[in-house]
Parts: sequence; structure tokens; C-alpha cells
Amino acid sequence: MQIILPQLEVHRFSSSFENTPHTHDDQYQITIPLQGTCHFTHEHKYLALPPGEGIVLQPRDRHSFHIGDGTGVVVIRIRPESLYPGDLAVHKEPRYRKQFDVNRVSRVFQHWAAGMMAHDTVDPLVEEELETRMIFDLRELIGEGIVPTGPKLAHVAADRHLKQVLEYVHVHFTEQLSVSSLAGMAMQSRYHFIRSFKSLTGVTPYQYVLQLRVREAMEQLKKSADTVTDISFNLGFSSTSQFFRAFAKMNGMTPEQYRKT
Repeated sequence: MQIILPQLEVHRFSSSFENTPHTHDDQYQITIPLQGTCHFTHEHKYLALPPGEGIVLQPRDRHSFHIGDGTGVVVIRIRPESLYPGDLAVHKEPRYRKQFDVNRVSRVFQHWAAGMMAHDTVDPLVEEELETRMIFDLRELIGEGIVPTGPKLAHVAADRHLKQVLEYVHVHFTEQLSVSSLAGMAMQSRYHFIRSFKSLTGVTPYQYVLQLRVREAMEQLKKSADTVTDISFNLGFSSTSQFFRAFAKMNGMTPEQYRKT
């Protein structure tokens, strides 16, 4: 299974696999065996990695590996600016060899996979929320001395920048929004913006936008003769299935059933 996002890639191998020596010019690579032995070559040096014995490669490090049947390996690649963004006050490079908790890595991967599978369409908001969560989880897995900075949540309600974001969202909720642009308006990193937004509203930006769209759909279903499909696309839903799921979750019935009430 693989997860491909703009700043992050995650690959899980669970059967025989071998690749040729190569490099990644602009990505760190973290390789973590979960079971069996991963036969790894780094800059012409052979390493036998047992379960939990991970290796962290710098960009442009030449490497390859092979595994046999019954071996499980997770490979994560991430851009340097995502692993060490500007909102980190202190950081140091992770150790070249690092012992990971295999059960913890497996749980984190399962959580990521479940998050991706929960959405059958790619919405910029939900994709960025998932990616931001994954990057933070990864920092916790490998980060030593990583100290995030950002606003104290106790003062979020008084943050005028965040309130400006809310006003903007209420005007533009039918359009395609992104966490990055909203976080820029709030003058926060993506991760701190999502935390701050949820602390203020009780939901993530993606969930908040869905609520606004569904509430407007309820009004249009009662006041207009537009089809359900037209309403869903006019309000910014990427598909009718996304609209039906969000509507049913909020109202306990389909849009057609609601229109008949």
C-alpha cells in the first residue's frame, strides 16, 4: 500500500521486493522494518536491519534494499522543509540509525491508511489536514530535540487573525479552499492553524466548511427546485457521494428525504 501526498510519501512493502541503487535529491527517507530482515545498502555499505532498526537517510544519499516474502517494511519520504519547517524553534538531525517501536509504527501507519480510505474524493482541505497530521506524527516518531513554536491555545479566541479567517470562510465556503492559504491568513503553520481552528470551533477546517455547505444545501432544498446534483456542485462538493455522506451525517436522512419533509 502507498500514500502519495505533495510533501510526504509512505510505502508499505509486505512481500518480496528489490530496487536498484538510487537517490532522492529533495527528500529524507526513513526505512523501518516491521518484521523480518531488510537487506539495505547505503553508499556501498551493507546493513542487515532487523525489526525496529530503522535508518534515516539524508537527501542525495545513494541506497537500495531488498526483502523476501514474509518481511514487512515501511518507507517514508518527506521534504526537508516539511520535516523542519520555519515554526520549529529548535531541531537537530535525527540519528542515522534509530530504534523504533514496531507496534507504534504499525498503529500510526494504520491510522494514516484509515484516514486516506475514509475519503473517496480528493478535497484540498481534507488532503492537507491528513498530510499535516501525518507530518506531525512522523516528527514525533523520529524527532529528537524538535520543539514546535506557535500560539498558546488559551489565547486563540482573541486572535484577530483567526477571526478574519472565519469571516473569509463564511463568504467563500462554496469555493475550493486550502489549509495552506487559510493558515497563511492566520499567520500560523498548517499544524498550529488546524489546532487553533479546532480549539475555537470544535471541528477542523474541513469539517467546518462541510457544515456550512450542508446548512446552505438545506435552505436550497426547501426554497429552490434545483436538483440535488446541481445543489451539491454549486456548493463546492467534489462529488454527489461526498454531499450525500455529509448531509446524512448531519441530518440522519438523504437530501431527497429532507426535501419531502
